[in-house]
Amino acid sequence: MSSDEAVIGQPAAPLWTLEEIGRLTSRNGNASETLQNVVHLIRTHFRTDVCSAYLLEPDRASLVLAATVGLRPESIGRIRMRLTEGLVGLVAEQVRPHSVADAANHPRFKYFGEAGEDRYRSFLGVPVIDRGLLQGVLVVQTIEPRDFGAGEIGMLVRAGAELAPIVAEARTLGQFVAPAHQRLSSLAQNLWWSWDADTTSLFRELDPVLWRSLDNNPVALLQKLPVDQLEERAS
Repeated sequence: MSSDEAVIGQPAAPLWTLEEIGRLTSRNGNASETLQNVVHLIRTHFRTDVCSAYLLEPDRASLVLAATVGLRPESIGRIRMRLTEGLVGLVAEQVRPHSVADAANHPRFKYFGEAGEDRYRSFLGVPVIDRGLLQGVLVVQTIEPRDFGAGEIGMLVRAGAELAPIVAEARTLGQFVAPAHQRLSSLAQNLWWSWDADTTSLFRELDPVLWRSLDNNPVALLQKLPVDQLEERAS
């Protein structure tokens, strides 16, 4: 039996140890941190240059980048696409894996300059499904063109299936499209916050100690604070 057949066949051994899965969930309930743990684990396991998690928004017609290792961190929460847009949207729209050795040549390719994905060529995306419902899309990318084999695709599908409950919980708890979080994220991405006293005060008052420890960095602050805390204090 080939290694590919061993991966795809049933039954298959779990990809992750209980200890690894146990370390994924943030101890303080931070959904963003949980998803970052998920993409870190997958990128390490699959030895790719990028791993990202895109979550289905409540309208179930669009996706948002919720966590990434490899793309620019500031693109988290900013990159959004309809299910009819891009390769990530194609995975969600058809609810099946898609592998492309050179993504830029695919007719569904959509360029997001703010993500810093110019140098990444290959793309493999799989849907994340929990209890029969689509939750999002897991994506791995590499700098060099790479034809992902059937075994690798099968393994990422399994990874998505095994981690789906964690992703689904993070999606529910995180509420990544929460109104206050969206407003704060938009403010943090604009340079004028640094000389606007009212905006600076808004970020500082969310958590003065953490604000100082992060060198007054609003983007880093939003990544550290639980969304429910942001909603409570910024609404």
